Amino acid sequence: MEMITRDEVLSQAVNQCIKELYSLVQPHVEWDEFVIQNKLYSNQYKIWEESRDTDPNYIGKSIVECIGPRPYEFYYLPKEVMKRVCDSYVYAYRIDTRQEFLDSIEVLKNYCKEPIVDKWIEGEDENDPGHRGYEHPDSLHKELATILKIYCDDSEADFGYVAQEIQNKFFEFLDMAGNFYNWNRDLNTFSVSVYLGPSPNSNKEAVIENWKKYRDKDIKIDEKQYEDEDIDDEQIEEEFYGEELD
Repeated sequence: MEMITRDEVLSQAVNQCIKELYSLVQPHVEWDEFVIQNKLYSNQYKIWEESRDTDPNYIGKSIVECIGPRPYEFYYLPKEVMKRVCDSYVYAYRIDTRQEFLDSIEVLKNYCKEPIVDKWIEGEDENDPGHRGYEHPDSLHKELATILKIYCDDSEADFGYVAQEIQNKFFEFLDMAGNFYNWNRDLNTFSVSVYLGPSPNSNKEAVIENWKKYRDKDIKIDEKQYEDEDIDDEQIEEEFYGEELD
């Protein structure tokens, strides 16, 4: 069985998400038709790029004046609906792992407070080979207090308080590390590909105007259509993971 790579997973997530977005746009457009519109636009763009400095019809004009807006600018979808759809794909495809990283930091902090280590417990007789056990060494706070007592010549000092302050500063540095490294390549790739890619237009007035100006059609957009829009995260998961999601 050929293994699927993470980049292939991301690519599939982006493609499926964009298709889902266009299944909800107004005016309605079939996905295949939208693909054809993009291919036609790409061909027109290539002609414009090659001739914009020589063709009298193109010289001094913007690309929009020559061939019109890109196809996605003719289809409306509210920002909140778009965000819900995208968030559902981020969840279903396990794209955002930042919380796992932050959770790991919390595990480390808790371990410093209540550490636990493996310990081999010898058997009591020849019939008992021994077994694996655990023990709890001193916490970071207690270890720090012990070190301070050894190296600091001040019998009146509150080493417990000082140790607590050092531990708090250490935890503060862990939180700082969590904030600084709280960046996710997969999430960034997904977000850029969808939001800065061919995602639908969230400006209703602009969409209506584009249809009137460039396609000579009057369209109406019904916002009520999106009031009860429900995104099924589990269905999205099943589409990708199939029968493995039991």
